[in-house]
Parts: sequence; structure tokens; C-alpha cells
Amino acid sequence: MAQPALALVANFAHATRLEAVRVAVLARDPLTRAGLTSIAGAFDDLDVVEELQPDERLASRVRVLAPDALLCDADVAANLNDLDAPAVVLLSDPVRAAEALAAGARGLLMRNASPRRIHAALHAVAEGLMVVDEELSRAVLHAVRPPAEMAEPLTNRELEVMQLLAAGLTNKEIASRLGISDHTVKFHVNAILGKLGVETRTEAVVHAARLGIVVL
Repeated sequence: MAQPALALVANFAHATRLEAVRVAVLARDPLTRAGLTSIAGAFDDLDVVEELQPDERLASRVRVLAPDALLCDADVAANLNDLDAPAVVLLSDPVRAAEALAAGARGLLMRNASPRRIHAALHAVAEGLMVVDEELSRAVLHAVRPPAEMAEPLTNRELEVMQLLAAGLTNKEIASRLGISDHTVKFHVNAILGKLGVETRTEAVVHAARLGIVVL
């Protein structure tokens, strides 16, 4: 009986071993890029495919590289919704947490996060999960205004978009899922923000959850 039990344990360990995550590092400052590359490169199951800087070729470079995840400094977190990869953003100021989520971040950690936490966050976002440091989650919730009654209900299509926003999908992913254009998604998102009386995607998700429109 001992041999089958040992074989079962070995098979389970093999099945649960983390697969390598292809990571692209994104930051303005070359020293910061080098530092983030060093952190990610220290793990055998993180494969740094390239260091990137924010320029007019960024979106196309990300599409070509097709990384499983982005590791980003906070100074490049403005247009993550335009990139076809989930991003972990390192913040120095919790006040910017809601802003980074609204810009499309899938993971939020403090800049002084340990390499193990960064490693875990990259694997999580690559698997379609969202990761928010506890300290930053409090900052996000604090930034959201108390719920109020909606002046006008969401349409069926807006409800679909709202559900996908709550799931953390980018505009491009929502467009692909619903078979509509990016421009149409942006139109629906703007309509949702207006009806909910909020200014950011993050506020929309939290506000909609409080109103019972979505379940997080």
C-alpha cells in the first residue's frame, strides 16, 4: 500500500507545480526596469520576456510579445486598459490605488512588497484573478463615494458590460466577449458611469455591488 500512496503524492505535487509565467516589465526609468527584472528573474517559474517603456509602440509591442502578465511601476499605470495583458502595478502611495484599478490594473501591491508577494501576484493575474494588497484595498474603498439611488436604470447591454467590468475585463476583452467594437464598449462604460454617478470604473464596480446590480 505504501508505494501507491507515494505515487499519488508525487503525481499531486507534479500537477500543482506552477507553470512558467511570461512577464514583461514596464517602467519609464531604466534603473527601475532593471530592478523589476531582477526581482522577477530570480524565480525559475517567471520568464522575463522583455523590458518595455511607455511610448507610441507600447500597445503593439505587448500584442506581439503576448506576455502572460505585466509587472509595472506606478508611473506607467495610466492606460493599462489599452494593453492586451493583465498588469501588476507597484504603488508608492495608496492614494493612487483607485486610479490604478480604474486604469486597468489587475494587481496592486505596495512598491516595497516582498519578491514572494510579487511572484504570487503575477501568477494570480496570469490565471485571471485580481490581487489587491490589504492596505490598498482599504484605500480603494475609502475613495468610493457612498451609494445613491440611480436616476435611470441600466439597459440590458449596460448590465452585461457592468458584469464584465466587475470581473476585471478590459475594454478590448469586453468587446471580444460581446462581439462589439472597442468604441461601443467605451460608449457603454461612459453611460454606466453617468447613470451610477461615479467617475471611474472602480467606483462603478463597488457602487454597483452595493446597489445589488453585480455580485463580487
